[in-house]
Amino acid sequence: MTNQSFDVTPFLTQAEGQHFDRKSMFEGPPGAKHPRSRSEVREQAAAYVAAFANADGGVLLLGIEDDGAVTGHRLPPRAVESLLAAPQTRLDPPQPRGITVSHRGIFDVPAENVPVQMTGNGFPLRVGDRTIRARETQIAASKQQGMHESWESRRSSYSLEDLDSELLVRVRSGAGLSTVSDAEYLLRRKLADQRGRRLVLRRAAELLFARHAPDHPNAGVRVFRVIGTERRFGVEHNVEERPRIEGRLPSVLHEAQRVVAGLVRRPSRLVGVRFREMPEYPDFAWREALHNAVAHRDYAIQGAGTEIWLFEDRMEVVSAGRLPEGVTLEEVLRLERVHRSRNPRIVRVLVDLGFAKDQGEGIPRMFAEMEDAFLPRPEVEVRGERVIVTLRNTSTLTALDRRFVAGLGNTELDRLEVPCAAYGLQAK
Repeated sequence: MTNQSFDVTPFLTQAEGQHFDRKSMFEGPPGAKHPRSRSEVREQAAAYVAAFANADGGVLLLGIEDDGAVTGHRLPPRAVESLLAAPQTRLDPPQPRGITVSHRGIFDVPAENVPVQMTGNGFPLRVGDRTIRARETQIAASKQQGMHESWESRRSSYSLEDLDSELLVRVRSGAGLSTVSDAEYLLRRKLADQRGRRLVLRRAAELLFARHAPDHPNAGVRVFRVIGTERRFGVEHNVEERPRIEGRLPSVLHEAQRVVAGLVRRPSRLVGVRFREMPEYPDFAWREALHNAVAHRDYAIQGAGTEIWLFEDRMEVVSAGRLPEGVTLEEVLRLERVHRSRNPRIVRVLVDLGFAKDQGEGIPRMFAEMEDAFLPRPEVEVRGERVIVTLRNTSTLTALDRRFVAGLGNTELDRLEVPCAAYGLQAK
């Protein structure tokens, strides 16, 4: 990659996460910073490149502070060359070397098909916004499932001409790759393979960028409104289905968000010490559940798709397929960060398009947002070949809590203090 083919602008303020990290080339207190050890920076760069390669790929920027300030480096040319070559000299198999843009080091790392080792120092792995050490067998199993066996990895009958060129321009810009060709972007994201002069697409490219609907009978989303708390049949039928949402996945997500947002009611909710009109489910919570269902479902199951059911007392988001192999329901409910992606190509592109935040915080934040809104914890369960996330809209505030809040006047309490203070009042 030449130093003209990567635009760092989208990353200057982006939060660190599964596919992105930034590191300063300096250390020390403000006003007295000095350059970091060259060998330390070189080893760190190699470790982070290996970690991204062992996961779903990513971008490492050197010479940028946590607040996005560009501070660059003070390395002589030979040291810069050694640093940029670290992925080739310290990793097995070797990975692409870095580049420099305006005194910043950039490593645009593709997902590797096999585990990548730091010579003599194990196998780093990116999990959320952390880089950890993992077992080679663990990484190999994840690669086998996501990069080789998943439906998204299969060969597509579509060609580059069948893809939406305007959407490809958008995604290249979001990825900092606005100057590369559509074909180069698809190759870097492993959405296509070069076979001689021919570009052969994978199914993920078809699902994401098809000019018309992809060749999959249930890649879209179905939305249902249930009048009541349980489905009824026959003469008591109480289910209203909205028109099916079909097309390429970014369009499906955009339209599904619009439809669901229009169906979510806005009752009075406690905000600070005031009851104000708020959505019955926090926006982040239901959007995260929807994004996960679309991004992580098993597209090999073509007889079922993603469904959203809005009952009077809850929302159920249904995803086709079980949890990815190697991920347990217990780990999800403990809010553990586990890296095992069934559709790594799809996930990476949705991050490039801005549909998914990159902090690796999705499920923990979904739980926190529900708690902050005084709503029950989300329920996650596996029923046969489906994963179901349930969000309930019944407030956890008691009648005493409500009376207590009403009597606070202008006093401000945070969300933790309200139930604690009410409990103390009840105990008197």
